[in-house]
Amino acid sequence: MVCTHPDYGGRGVGRALTEAVIDLADNWLNLRRLGLIVFADNPRAIGLYESLGFQHEGVMREFGFKRGEYLDAVVMGRLRH
Repeated sequence: MVCTHPDYGGRGVGRALTEAVIDLADNWLNLRRLGLIVFADNPRAIGLYESLGFQHEGVMREFGFKRGEYLDAVVMGRLRH
């Protein structure tokens, strides 16, 4: 799980953490596939993951309860060829 404190949004912390996970997966663990789930109401995170090669694979409707409402989640994946 990669999470950052809201006060540090937009400073590259999430990108640095996610890039470190990708480096570990690609260069040390030899994983071919990474997957993640992100709440659909988080366009900044979705944009970050897209910029790092993750693609949309599906939507999980009413995946979680947050701030008084049920929210969808986006399933994303990245394949290394």
